[in-house]
Amino acid sequence: ERFRAGELPGFVHVCIGQEAVASGVCAALEPDDVIASTHRAHGHTIAKGTHVNRVMAELYGKKEGCSGGYGGSMHLYDLEHGNLGANAVVGGGFPAITGAALAFQFRRQPRAGVAFFGDGATNTGTFHESLHLAVLWKVPALFVLEMNGWAESTPVSQHSPIEDFSQRAVAFGMHSIDVDGQDVEEVYAATREAREYAVSGRGPVFLNVRTYRLVGHYIGDP
Repeated sequence: ERFRAGELPGFVHVCIGQEAVASGVCAALEPDDVIASTHRAHGHTIAKGTHVNRVMAELYGKKEGCSGGYGGSMHLYDLEHGNLGANAVVGGGFPAITGAALAFQFRRQPRAGVAFFGDGATNTGTFHESLHLAVLWKVPALFVLEMNGWAESTPVSQHSPIEDFSQRAVAFGMHSIDVDGQDVEEVYAATREAREYAVSGRGPVFLNVRTYRLVGHYIGDP
């Protein structure tokens, strides 16, 4: 409502319909774990611990915002709470999380890195490069696909030759778990299982989370 009234700068991409993914995953993480988000970052940021006041302040471009007012809706950062940043670049979180997880491995820290992304991001080069290296090095990373069936405004039937996206992870030899993204308890349980697998040294995990986006790509998208 505030964006439609012209009060917020930039664009706003909401995650209405996908709340169980952000809340279920982040509730299953430990405080020292880190995440990287997408341009649809409000749910991930709040679920990871950033106060809603700091999120709203950022949307207004205020210095009290979690990114000091410089980021706006698509660039929500909060290092204190383990949020390495939301990226307007599709697939921008893959290399960041692979690198963070590699650092945890070198330091022998029982921590995990989590990359959130949509099905459209699986078509980017950084997706394939990052998953390949993550498996090769057995880093403690979780790759959480929010499978909502849309790449911005392109339906999955027009951008992917496959329906089961877990096949893309299996192609690299990565352990994959299929999850009902509308069941927050199932998301939580699957994430706990995946995190334990990853931090035990067995390598990264791909979570194929089936969910729904109940609005357009951005507020105002017809």
